[in-house]
Amino acid sequence: MIDSKLIMVEGLPSTGKTTNARFIHIQLERNRINAEWIHEVAMPHPVLFFDEVGMTYGEYDRFIELYPESADILHHVAVFRNETVGIHLPEIQWNYKDEMNENVYQALLEYDVWNFPLDVYVKFALEKWERFTEKALSTWDKVFIMDSAIFQFQIFSFLFKNRPYEELQYFIKQIIEIIKPLKPCLIYLHRENTEATIDYLENDRGASYLEYIWNRDKDQPYYAGKMPGAESFRQFLRDYANMAAKLFDSFPANKTSLDISDGNWTCRENEMLSFLVISRMPSPDAFPPNGVYTNETLGLVIRVDGLTITDPTEKTRKIFPKSHNEFYVDWLPTVLRFEDKKIVIAGSQICERWTTTGMIYEKTDNIHPVDRLSAPFST
Repeated sequence: MIDSKLIMVEGLPSTGKTTNARFIHIQLERNRINAEWIHEVAMPHPVLFFDEVGMTYGEYDRFIELYPESADILHHVAVFRNETVGIHLPEIQWNYKDEMNENVYQALLEYDVWNFPLDVYVKFALEKWERFTEKALSTWDKVFIMDSAIFQFQIFSFLFKNRPYEELQYFIKQIIEIIKPLKPCLIYLHRENTEATIDYLENDRGASYLEYIWNRDKDQPYYAGKMPGAESFRQFLRDYANMAAKLFDSFPANKTSLDISDGNWTCRENEMLSFLVISRMPSPDAFPPNGVYTNETLGLVIRVDGLTITDPTEKTRKIFPKSHNEFYVDWLPTVLRFEDKKIVIAGSQICERWTTTGMIYEKTDNIHPVDRLSAPFST
């Protein structure tokens, strides 16, 4: 395999970053390489910020003084870095909602990193990358795959604030310097031109999706003075593409750019495998026990029909054999492990509660309507 502990997959939305990160993860494991895929919305994410509180140690101490009743919970869930403290809000929502007063939770929201000024965000982000690198180096035999982490999230963060490319480039250079000991490599997916990707995105997700994204983000400085509606989001994607192309050109480590315009994914997969210097390994011949599996505590249901499942959010997903009783889930870092008439969730989890690592779903014949509980999904 290529000499790298960090494989990064980037590209515009709808270029197959997540799908191909999953493919790489599966092929690494089938080649007996210890690998971990860090999904774009992994929970909690080691380098990005989704529903995460960020504080300095001084701010954290003052918060505890102001709300001493929250001390035990916060001490338990907080991540203490060198200079900053991180608190993942879904963990509080899911596990401590009844124990934390609403006014305390609302006070925490004032420290949501997503709302920080960009210069403050940069400080918190760099320390997160430093901590990830330290931990990755301590697991000498593991390879990490990340999608949308070094380009997409950062471009969105800077472009939303209308900051010049040079500031973004300097920030990315700082990240690259931090992760340099991991010998990172980069796979960049693109189509022949940006308009083709925008058209694909619109055809795939519908014109209403572009309108929805614009409406979600319309208060960001980038959109000030621009024409309202989906066309402004299309322009955002054009600006994104220009920045991403420049960042790829200046990326100083191993990299490859793959044109996906022809839709020949078998060919593109072979190119990725060649770049990573690994062989395509076949899938094990395995099928899961069909049936309906329920987590009674939360009222969550997984339906299994061959190599297809319907997850608790009613999404239909393919599953792929990992072993005789373990199955990868399409688009997710989650693994379903079948044990004695139950499913145990393994792998890594994302911001949907049903993927919580260790959660158990018991096989059942009779399903009654239930209220399905799920976490907010941040994008």
